[in-house]
Amino acid sequence: MSPPRRVLEPRHFGAFRCLGADCEDTCCDGWAVTVDKPTYEKYRQHPDSAWRARFEQLIAINPAGAGDHDYARIELATTTCPFLSEGLCSIHQKLGEECLSVTCASFPRVWNVVDQVLEKSLDMGCPEAARQALLDPDPMDFQERAIAESGPNGPEFSPARVSVVNSASGVRPDKPYRHFGAVRAFVVWLLQNRAQPLWKRLLILGLFCDKLQEMAAGAGEAGIPALVQAYRDAVSAGLFEDTVNQLPARPAVLLETVAELILFRITSDFTNRKFLASYQEFMDGLEWGADSTMEQLASRYSAASAQYYTPFLSRHPHILEHYLVNYVYRGLFPFGPQESTYGLRVQNIRRSIHTEFMLMAAYFAMVQTLLVGLAGFHKESFGTEHVIRVIYTFTRTFEHSLAFPARLMQTLAEKGLDNPAGVAVLVRN
Repeated sequence: MSPPRRVLEPRHFGAFRCLGADCEDTCCDGWAVTVDKPTYEKYRQHPDSAWRARFEQLIAINPAGAGDHDYARIELATTTCPFLSEGLCSIHQKLGEECLSVTCASFPRVWNVVDQVLEKSLDMGCPEAARQALLDPDPMDFQERAIAESGPNGPEFSPARVSVVNSASGVRPDKPYRHFGAVRAFVVWLLQNRAQPLWKRLLILGLFCDKLQEMAAGAGEAGIPALVQAYRDAVSAGLFEDTVNQLPARPAVLLETVAELILFRITSDFTNRKFLASYQEFMDGLEWGADSTMEQLASRYSAASAQYYTPFLSRHPHILEHYLVNYVYRGLFPFGPQESTYGLRVQNIRRSIHTEFMLMAAYFAMVQTLLVGLAGFHKESFGTEHVIRVIYTFTRTFEHSLAFPARLMQTLAEKGLDNPAGVAVLVRN
């Protein structure tokens, strides 16, 4: 891969700074911490014998077959990294940033390369990254500039962790990568079209993605530019109104589905404690007890949405819009990468265009459903701090899980929700 010469990054990217011990959470709580081979060699050859002994005790080489990116791992005695000390990384404190593994030095920054342009974004699993990305009321915009050959922390681009899209090569029959730029530009334009409520934008996006997959899988790839333009024109003319308005909300089905998915995840693996606290507030906000019926819960959900969540959303319509736009850029939606130099990246798992959309819609649905419950719990005091807590802990818990997407798609299929009517159930309040 030729090194990129240009950078595309959101306006908020440069404003992000790690809060260190002032952060309300810690990056390494419950997550496996991988160590790349060059960093491991630094540890093995470190001149301080006491540090070498700690590294030998706490870092284990992964089994044969692992790549240089996940050559070793830090052994977790509890749910947090043993190098964490009073909210700070002791490796960073004592040895400097140059001794951090690629995993630790980069999070929450994400790098993709699209047609020789380095695209930077932030992972919403970090609370400060979420604040920087989500709280700006203006539409999320991206700025392009020349890449810096060097800086205070070395070169601006390192190929150690990057996913790649090259529209001129490696085209797969089910993914029309040569149209990636035009397709993504339309997706972002649609998601930022505030003339429509966000749930309608998502429904239209689902219809577009299904048509896109249909054309890409057949002999219709040459018609994709015309498809993009036709959808732009139809959205601008309001031609989807009748189609989307006739797809009803079904809050009882939504609550049942979201609760089932959350229960699967929190009983199958470590779950961030702050997410569990949010989930409890969600349950309490809907007065969800052992004797509650889905009809009662749906009624309380609708009341909490109308009385507390919808007024908040009307004052902050940008937050979930930014969440979706960031998701699009970070994961190279709706195609995903052609290749990745970092094998553990969730985005390296190849999925159909339809599956990519259903995952995004379902994640949005789960976040929004949780927020309605929290609004019912906090009532008039429901605010942006609760939204940030839900989104960053949700991202850590669900979007970073390797096992959850397959279970999510299985559940949606079993419930008959993996279609336009099902998407309406998921996203319409």
